[in-house]
Amino acid sequence: MKRLVLNVLALGILVGFSGCAVKSGNVTLENLERQDIKQVIVKGSTTENGVRELFGEPQSTDFMADGRKKWKYSFMEKSEKGINYVPLVNWFTRGTNDTIKSLVVIFKNDKVNDYMFSSSKGETNSGAFN
Repeated sequence: MKRLVLNVLALGILVGFSGCAVKSGNVTLENLERQDIKQVIVKGSTTENGVRELFGEPQSTDFMADGRKKWKYSFMEKSEKGINYVPLVNWFTRGTNDTIKSLVVIFKNDKVNDYMFSSSKGETNSGAFN
């Protein structure tokens, strides 16, 4: 019985320190990097339908002054830091590790005219000492 209690306690500690992740936006971007985008989007060749098949409907669309169409996709993930689960310490410092990815595709005459992909990692801190 004592062994069972210790195993349950150890499992609880591991789960607690694993943190929770919140994801929002276009999850297709989650595991993509710049070189992946270069392989699937070809300027002057990839069409609007091709981009739609790859990434789904854009989160926003816009028209530029010269008539070109702009589609925007984004993805964000926030993962709780392990320190958030340490009693008392989490009163003074806590936070999340953040990943943000963005893809902007510009079309001219139904073909990709240009695109921009960015990926950044950062953190959000809070608590009495932040």
